[in-house]
Amino acid sequence: MAGSAHAARLNYRIEVEALHSDNINQSEDNQAEDTVLVPRIKFDLKEEGATVELQARGEFERRRYFGNQFDDESRSEFAGQLNWSLLPQRMNLVVEDYLSEEPINFRGGRYPGNLQRVNILLGGPSFFARMGDATRFQLDLRGVSTHAEVAPDFDGERYSAAASLQRDLSPTSKGSLNLTSMKARFDDAPTAVDYTRTDAFVRYEGRLRKVEYELDLGHSRLNRDSGDDPTTTIARATVQWQSDSRNRFRLRARHQFADQVQDLVVRLRDPDESLVPDLVDSSSSLVSSGVYRQRDVELDYRHRGERVGLRVRPLYRELRYIDRGDADRRERGAFFEVDYRLRPLVSLFFTGSVRNREFLSRNEEDRDRVYSLGVNYQLTRHWGWRAEAVRNQRKSNVADQEYTENAVFLTLWWQR
Repeated sequence: MAGSAHAARLNYRIEVEALHSDNINQSEDNQAEDTVLVPRIKFDLKEEGATVELQARGEFERRRYFGNQFDDESRSEFAGQLNWSLLPQRMNLVVEDYLSEEPINFRGGRYPGNLQRVNILLGGPSFFARMGDATRFQLDLRGVSTHAEVAPDFDGERYSAAASLQRDLSPTSKGSLNLTSMKARFDDAPTAVDYTRTDAFVRYEGRLRKVEYELDLGHSRLNRDSGDDPTTTIARATVQWQSDSRNRFRLRARHQFADQVQDLVVRLRDPDESLVPDLVDSSSSLVSSGVYRQRDVELDYRHRGERVGLRVRPLYRELRYIDRGDADRRERGAFFEVDYRLRPLVSLFFTGSVRNREFLSRNEEDRDRVYSLGVNYQLTRHWGWRAEAVRNQRKSNVADQEYTENAVFLTLWWQR
């Protein structure tokens, strides 16, 4: 692109994976055993120029089921952000796109036939103005289009304006006053309610030695076209401590109104998050138009040594919907990952997640346990293979919700 100071950096990886599962449909009484062949391509593109910043990553795969019980299917995921400086320090154009495969029945897993394609496209200008040496003003205007392959009440448009008055308080900290208004309009669906959400909050952020922090406090109001107009307090905190080059702690806590569009964008924007939550991931998504009061706390600790790598991620999450009381839930869980380097090109890994999910209005509880053990072998700079065994189990107090799945994976990969 014109005005770029550096050429784009493109990395990609081609995989061919074979997997065998003794219960690929995750059923209690009607288990389906199947073998699947999965060719897959992954890519990561990054460009940082004088006027253009571009980041994009994606995956595409084709699944061939050999048991003749499920139709072959394609799955794709993408996250891309473009920031183009049309008038330096005055106006930028921002375009972002997020494509994900999310469960149709969100209590179920990522089994054949239970995934729908979800796309979120947003874009608009950002305007900047200096009001002295230490004070700045920013105005972001955005339009958003949302579409889900199956869930009808997810489709619609959103329009937002976000104003921020920022002031440097010291060389390492700044504060800001923020006002955001967002109008959500949904396509014809009887369960969706159009609304306007207004958020007003103050933000304090900065850096103190090895600690970075961002703190928000404010108020949020929903003005709905029908029903009550609820309000809630905005309280958000993100604190990251890089104690040394090998250890990082991150604490994130949120109390706010949120919805599935917001949560998907937050997850897919984060380069530390996987595009595709695998079996050992503790996340869950209900694709709908529903707004909920969100309370969650998450701690993420990562260690990288010469031989040992470790990640531990406990979390607590509570969602209370404005309209859908049957989806109110509380989740407690933890994710962990340990890898050990046997030789410079050979490593063993053990991962797992535990999650207890309570549905508050129905006295129902699911208890998920997923564990994985495997080896990763890099043959050359470009070639390698990976083998993995997974046990996936759910216990529940609801009939027909329990299952146990055992699966093995063998993956051959080539990367640039």
